[in-house]
Amino acid sequence: MPDKSKIMAEEILAEENFSEELIAQKAKDDVIDEKEIRIARSIYSFLNALTGSVTWSDKEKTKNQIRSSVRKLSIKRQMIRWSVAASILLAALITSVGFLRNNSRNDIVSFAQSQTKIKAENNTRIILQNGEEISINKAQSQIRYDAKGENIEIDSDQKITQEIADEKTVFNTVIVPDGKRTQIILSEGTKVWLNSGSKLVYPAVFAKNKREVYLDGEAVFDVVHLNDRSFVVSTKDFDIKVLGTVFNACSYSDDQNSSVVLEQGKIELINRRSSVLSNKHLMILPGTMAVFDPNQNTFEKQQVNPQKYLSWREGYLIFNSEKLKNIIKKLGRYYNKEMVITDNQLKDETFSGYLDLKNSPEEVLSVINETTPLSFSVDHEKIVINSK
Repeated sequence: MPDKSKIMAEEILAEENFSEELIAQKAKDDVIDEKEIRIARSIYSFLNALTGSVTWSDKEKTKNQIRSSVRKLSIKRQMIRWSVAASILLAALITSVGFLRNNSRNDIVSFAQSQTKIKAENNTRIILQNGEEISINKAQSQIRYDAKGENIEIDSDQKITQEIADEKTVFNTVIVPDGKRTQIILSEGTKVWLNSGSKLVYPAVFAKNKREVYLDGEAVFDVVHLNDRSFVVSTKDFDIKVLGTVFNACSYSDDQNSSVVLEQGKIELINRRSSVLSNKHLMILPGTMAVFDPNQNTFEKQQVNPQKYLSWREGYLIFNSEKLKNIIKKLGRYYNKEMVITDNQLKDETFSGYLDLKNSPEEVLSVINETTPLSFSVDHEKIVINSK
């Protein structure tokens, strides 16, 4: 049993104005023992770590539920050892926050992940919320929204309209198949270049208090700066939060790792796959690449030349000691061509250089062949790559 002259962690956390300073003061006054201090600080730090993943109002609701739980524990503290009380308190915390997170989940993420029945096609498509589809057969296209999100212009030669109801978010989706690319100019002016095999879900017109989109694939974002509204890109693994900046995000559903490369500005990455007790935030500056490893549930940073990762929107690729298996995967998506490496050892050979994507796949492979020991043959619609 704890000393009756000492108070317990839950009594500190139950106070209306509990804070790190309050915990420190109680410790200084020697009215709480060292074990209870550790419990109180761990739980308080966890609550503070929720910023960015749970709204302020949800955080306040969580605190209120914690206060209710710990007051009940305080009544029974004469019968409960401090470790058991801590376990119950943490269980209440996890249950409360888990409930709030599930119920405060981004609408756009839920909407995007519910689109599982959309079939792949050969043309770029715009899918309006009412289910209407607009097909674009060009390899390179541009989609431009007006400020109200009602009028959509496609390559200056096609115009469509949609009804936007007041106070209701209308989601649109652009799906770009392998072999094609498109640029989207959103209603507030942000420019998005979508690479082959990518999907972007976004509101036709953004709400007054937030700008959120969902990306499956690869895109370069040139975000318009608005002081009162940050811009959030959600992916399968993490959220990217910015005000105004230029960056490349790559998060294909069939790739293990996701990454972000920042060219201008500053961005915050928020790990959406973490447990409630291991939420991760990462700030990165220009010239930084952050790679998310889902197995380790962590980000890894490295300094890079951003142009290498944004150059695809200009029609070329730059590689520096990149493994051939990764290069071939990118080329297969870009040209919508099945490319197979038959030699496992060849997959790990590296290539450095510049590839002009305006050339044919065979011409691009010939450039790689100048420094990498490979040969290739065309078998109907498939390119087979072998060792020399």
